[in-house]
Amino acid sequence: MQTKVIELRQLLAERFTNARRTGVFSRADVVPSGVATLDGLLDGGLPRGGFTELVAEGHGSGSAQFLHLWLQRVAADGQFLALIDGADSFDATTEAPEVLARLLWVRCRKADEALQAADIILRDRNFPLVALDLRMNPPAQLRKISSAVWHRFKRLLEQSQATVVVVTSQALVSGASCRVRVEAGLGLEALKESRLDSRLRFTLLRQAGLETGAAQAG
Repeated sequence: MQTKVIELRQLLAERFTNARRTGVFSRADVVPSGVATLDGLLDGGLPRGGFTELVAEGHGSGSAQFLHLWLQRVAADGQFLALIDGADSFDATTEAPEVLARLLWVRCRKADEALQAADIILRDRNFPLVALDLRMNPPAQLRKISSAVWHRFKRLLEQSQATVVVVTSQALVSGASCRVRVEAGLGLEALKESRLDSRLRFTLLRQAGLETGAAQAG
């Protein structure tokens, strides 16, 4: 893993130094996700300077579809997305080359590798949009994640004002700005469908003091 960490640092320094400057970034407190129902639920979009935890329980929950829709929105806006893939499960074959050109895909095998990569990217500060996908990582790996990791990351986010979505199979991220459950019952073949966003259902579990079952959209 040490070699991969060094390679990631070199890649960020050489290729993505201008990622923040070349994109068109709003000064608003939220970033549109590309999924209208989710943006409506979160009062406009994903919060800056904090975590959005997307809880995706079971097969076909729709988390993979959400990541593709967000990437497509990011590419359409001329921005960049860093996707830290905790179990190397992202399917890049369904996206057009011009969309993939806006993606930094960090392919990991274990949760601890993904967290190391996230630490580097958040400290680098060249990616205001980051996805950390841990949904496919085994529970045994996730149980080893200390709450101190999220507190450290949160301090980095407060400084950089990055927007980070963490995809999990169960509630995991302490101190998340908001927590949302996604449900859909979709297979990967659904990525080829039009109006895919209308099939995703979201439940707001936590946001600024709101608790479980506070609101739904879908």
